[in-house]
Amino acid sequence: MNYFDWLVLLIAPDYHRRDHFTKLLYALYSVDFTWVVSRDKNRAIDGLDLRDQYEHETGLFCDADGPCSVLEMFIALSIRCENELMYMYDPKKGNQTERWFWMILDNLGLTQYDDSFRLDDEEIDAEIDDILYRFMDRDYGPNLEFCPFPVRYFVPDFEKMELAYQMNHYIKENFYEEFA
Repeated sequence: MNYFDWLVLLIAPDYHRRDHFTKLLYALYSVDFTWVVSRDKNRAIDGLDLRDQYEHETGLFCDADGPCSVLEMFIALSIRCENELMYMYDPKKGNQTERWFWMILDNLGLTQYDDSFRLDDEEIDAEIDDILYRFMDRDYGPNLEFCPFPVRYFVPDFEKMELAYQMNHYIKENFYEEFA
C-alpha cells in the first residue's frame, strides 16, 4: 500500500466515502500546507510525522518528500483532535479521527467537491485552491466561511490563533454538551 492510500484509509475506511472523494483528497495532497501563524508550524510537523508512522506501521519506505501537504496536516490535526479530547471518547463510537477530518472539510465547504464534480476542470481546481489558500492565509471572511473551526461566539483575534486553539474553542462550543 502506498503512502497516499494509507493516509486515505486513516480518514476514509469506508469504501463509499473513499470512492467518492478520491479526486478531492488527491487535490489536498497536492497542495503544500503553509502558515501565517508561527505556531502552526507545529501542525506541519505533526503532518510530516505521519510519514514516519507510515514507515513504522507498514515497514515500507515512504516516498513522500518535501513540505507537509494540506491533506497530511488535516489528518494530523484530526488525530490531535481525537487524542487531545479523549475526555469525550465514547468506547461505543471508537476512534473518531474520521469524524473530525470530514467535519473540517465540511466546515471549509470542500465536501461539495465529490467525484461527481469534474475536479480536473480548471474552474473547480481554482475554487478548491481559493478555499485552501484563503484558509491558510487566514482570510476567513466575515462569517468564518474559510475557517476549519467556525465559532458562533466572538473570540478576540480568532484568526490569529493557532489551529489547535481554534479547534479547542470550536469543540467546546459545539460538542461539550454532547459529551458532558
